[in-house]
Amino acid sequence: MEVKLSKQQKVTVKGSEDIYLIIRQILRRENKIGQGQEHFWMVGLNQANKILYIELVALGSANMAGINPREAFRMAIYKLAVQVIMVHNHPGGNVTPSIEDQDLTDHFIQAGKFLKVEVIDHLIISDETYHSFVESGIFKKLQASERWILPYKLKERYRSEGKKEGLNEGEEKGKEEGLREKAIEIAKAMQQEGISITIIAKTSGLSIEEIKEL
Repeated sequence: MEVKLSKQQKVTVKGSEDIYLIIRQILRRENKIGQGQEHFWMVGLNQANKILYIELVALGSANMAGINPREAFRMAIYKLAVQVIMVHNHPGGNVTPSIEDQDLTDHFIQAGKFLKVEVIDHLIISDETYHSFVESGIFKKLQASERWILPYKLKERYRSEGKKEGLNEGEEKGKEEGLREKAIEIAKAMQQEGISITIIAKTSGLSIEEIKEL
């Protein structure tokens, strides 16, 4: 659901606090029951850092766990956003990121790279305060993570590193085995999401026969 913004809210974003104040105002529009649920928003920005849209992607803790990047980035592609900010609330007031929050951010960072829509921050908010992944330093660590990198991207990276460092044949073999394990892990995750086997094969680099045997 796209959130209707006032003229005052269609601002040029200068920092995380600008986003926090707008989203908090949106959350306060709801009744107390609504405010007690977890909300997940995506905020799309243009090249000048001006807000293009704010979309409520998921509502309720059960739905938070199953947020799919395809759904979350759909509006960004439609609105031609070049950057997005992830935002969700913790109704209890504790804005410390959980392991699940960090993994979701990691996943979205890599999805954004693939879709050419850069994820630039993730805010966890309450009525009183907020936590910025960028300001806390967590975001930089997640950018270096390889958990959600597509296999072909890892392969390109290792090839480049191999040329620079002069990796021997044994080391290259180890890298290839690592890539295959990562491909299998991603294929299994995509199977659980119900994605077609053809798309899984194209994304992971595995053959259809290999995927059927997983």
